[in-house]
Amino acid sequence: MTRIASAVAGVLTVLLLQASLIGPLTFPVPVSLPALLVIVVAIYAGPGIGIGLGFSTGLLADLGSDQPAGVQALCWMAAGLVGGMLGGLATERGYGTRGVAAMAAVLGAATGLGVALMLAVLGSHAASAGAAVRLVVPVGLTDALLGLLLVPAVRAMLRAQGIRAARPTADVLGRGHVAG
Repeated sequence: MTRIASAVAGVLTVLLLQASLIGPLTFPVPVSLPALLVIVVAIYAGPGIGIGLGFSTGLLADLGSDQPAGVQALCWMAAGLVGGMLGGLATERGYGTRGVAAMAAVLGAATGLGVALMLAVLGSHAASAGAAVRLVVPVGLTDALLGLLLVPAVRAMLRAQGIRAARPTADVLGRGHVAG
């Protein structure tokens, strides 16, 4: 229950930060702090968590905007899946904060491009394919800077005692049980 409450608090915090601070400060570059959060959490927690967090965060963001519902949910769910799959590579190779932030920035820029292209295809008034392609590099650079701040915070939150998932262990007879 503590992990769910922590996830809800984190998602609501980044959505509020996006709407009140990040969006206005980075305008006209469409940087998405919630998408970056989904990617960083997925890198450290795996694809299953990334898919669930990406879908729920994206749907909440979609319902709070005037865009077609489900576009961000679909793209952020895919970003959570890919981030989770790449996370194994990052942890296996021992990537530090800068490496994970760079990986998240590239994936965040690709996700932003995917959202913008889907919105352009659906005929949304706020998106165009040309602007989406033109802004990929500025979005990636801004995501890299935000990632340098977000990666240590997410890593610390996921390592906190109350949030850490129980790990399966084996007893003397070889039957597995959950230690917690």
